[in-house]
Amino acid sequence: DEYQLDPVVRALSMPRVNLLIADDVGLGKTIEAGLVIQEMLLRHRVRSVLIVCPSSLQVQWQEEMRDKFGLEFRIIDSETISQLRRKRGIHVNPWSHFPRLITSLDFRETLPAGDQPTYPRAYDLLIVDEAQNVAPSGRGKYATDSMRTLTIRSLAPHFEHKLFLSATPHNGYRESFAALLELLDSQRFSRAVTPDRAQLDAVMVR
Repeated sequence: DEYQLDPVVRALSMPRVNLLIADDVGLGKTIEAGLVIQEMLLRHRVRSVLIVCPSSLQVQWQEEMRDKFGLEFRIIDSETISQLRRKRGIHVNPWSHFPRLITSLDFRETLPAGDQPTYPRAYDLLIVDEAQNVAPSGRGKYATDSMRTLTIRSLAPHFEHKLFLSATPHNGYRESFAALLELLDSQRFSRAVTPDRAQLDAVMVR
């Protein structure tokens, strides 16, 4: 469908992709994300891709990427990591074996290793599905960061491009939404400031 190409067109026109796809449930956000991944790979703008999603959706993402786009993704969880360690040693980095990974928000072994400098950025494209789960909860300037928020906050600076997907990006708390936008694009947004309409339109596809 035409509307599914909108995020791709937007992404390709951005020097650095920072996009929030806020579509209704069922409109195929995985397909939209897949189209963006595929085009960015074809244009050699990305090589390494990490999809972060709820653990219940990992297999679905893996199958959709394989069946619809011919892209193999490796699911990284505690089991995969321990297998890799048995084969390759304790300091193994999954990235050096698989350029395309899927992991869950609750998987605590955060990829990239914490001791890496953030510049130059080590990885290319970060996709966060159900991004509303990452937004700090609560209101006021005390919107509290959950473990998930902290995980994404530590990951995000290592990636050149970011694509957040959410059917319900706004949980009703303006501050929480502003904090989510800051995770997506800290140059443009700050959690302390109400997002400006024009800036929001620049990063949000509905």
